[in-house]
Amino acid sequence: MTDQKHFLMTGGGTLGSVTPLLAIAAELRKRDAHTVVSWVGTPNGPERLVVESNRIAFYSLSSPKLNRYKKWLWPLLPFGLAVSVVRAFSLLRTLRPAMVFTAGSFVSVPVVLAAWVLRIPVWVHQLDVQPGVANKIMAYFAKRISVTFDETAVAFPSKKTLVVGGMFRHALRLGDKQTAVTRYGFDATLPTVLVMGGGTGAVQINDAMATLRRDMVTHANVLHLVGRGKMLSALEEQGQNYTALEFLNEGMADAYAAADIVVCRSGLGTICELAALGKPAIIIPFHSFEFPNAKALEERNAAEVLWYMTPQILSQAITRLLEHPERRDELSKNVRALFALNADERIVHETLLMLV
Repeated sequence: MTDQKHFLMTGGGTLGSVTPLLAIAAELRKRDAHTVVSWVGTPNGPERLVVESNRIAFYSLSSPKLNRYKKWLWPLLPFGLAVSVVRAFSLLRTLRPAMVFTAGSFVSVPVVLAAWVLRIPVWVHQLDVQPGVANKIMAYFAKRISVTFDETAVAFPSKKTLVVGGMFRHALRLGDKQTAVTRYGFDATLPTVLVMGGGTGAVQINDAMATLRRDMVTHANVLHLVGRGKMLSALEEQGQNYTALEFLNEGMADAYAAADIVVCRSGLGTICELAALGKPAIIIPFHSFEFPNAKALEERNAAEVLWYMTPQILSQAITRLLEHPERRDELSKNVRALFALNADERIVHETLLMLV
């Protein structure tokens, strides 16, 4: 690119809609160091810290969300959405981005609607196997739609949909195991288990770890990312070979490098990271949109999936993997083969062709 271009990313609430956009932003900057990237996210989500640490200007926007447990609020949704669209319209008129990118979340809906009114092209990326409500809405207004899996493409108009595989933050490959071992005071002779529930945490995983942690540290180091605001008193006490943190940003690459096993949910952002790094994992799906992701991994023998979890079941699954290195090697090989991991390059290439 010879002239400076401005691109707007929008997403948040959880990190699932954030990590693929960060990969796209990094690729845009790689192609042209003068590229300007901005972000519209939620006022109180976990994304602001991650976005701003990547030197991206962050703007917050309140947006109504369809809550199936509060149906009495549904009649107010159009009013709330209209207010959000007006605010997004004002922001986009000021920023004038060449393209708007989103990978889901309800904060993106008013931004996409405002972009459509202003005739700013929109790229919607569908990360998970099963499309969410927000992406189904935004797909109508998108210039291009990209999906991770072939089976997802049928949910969108074929003429503007591309199957691109996965993407991840390439900086995650630059981690150092010894750095993490030293930072957390771990025993270098023991394997390390990385436990995480996503940017907002998983209460059931945290509850299980509160029960298991004292037994686990006798035969493994445990780095436990509990999620923002999800720290339990039973986990706060840092013991030998155990560290609990609400959130990890800068040190995430080192944490992955140290991990012999990862215990996590089945969001596609995390799965892409597992695939890129070849990490054997125990996957625990909690929400309906995670189930098809977990099923895809199970069918490809690319992870151990716990469809039902108790502390005892989780403990047994971790112990089995720790005691069978050949199974860990098998899972590592299979998860690496899940899909191509250059979606960010393909999306940016297509974007620049569209803007010529």
